[in-house]
Amino acid sequence: MGKRMVGRTLRWLSKAQGHLKDILAFYQERNGNSEYGDKLVDRIENVLNNVIFQPYLGERWTKRGFRFVVVTPFQLFYYVTKTEIVVAAIWDGRRDPKTLKLTR
Repeated sequence: MGKRMVGRTLRWLSKAQGHLKDILAFYQERNGNSEYGDKLVDRIENVLNNVIFQPYLGERWTKRGFRFVVVTPFQLFYYVTKTEIVVAAIWDGRRDPKTLKLTR
């Protein structure tokens, strides 16, 4: 999942891809269709398009230069390099953030 715009490439770590896959599977099973999941993906894409244009848009997270943006009820954690915006995790904002383990 790479997207190049404004000098930086958007890249998803495999862990974040797994989070998204699990979230979509949960809603597919619970709702019996992909409607909510499709809308969630659209919302995530819209937020990440904003991040591509404004990499420091997200709020700072206390751990090693990570930032996050909210796509209710989820938080998308990412970090910025010279060439990339890297999505590191998608976290349910209702969970205890102390249990979140972010890696680069």
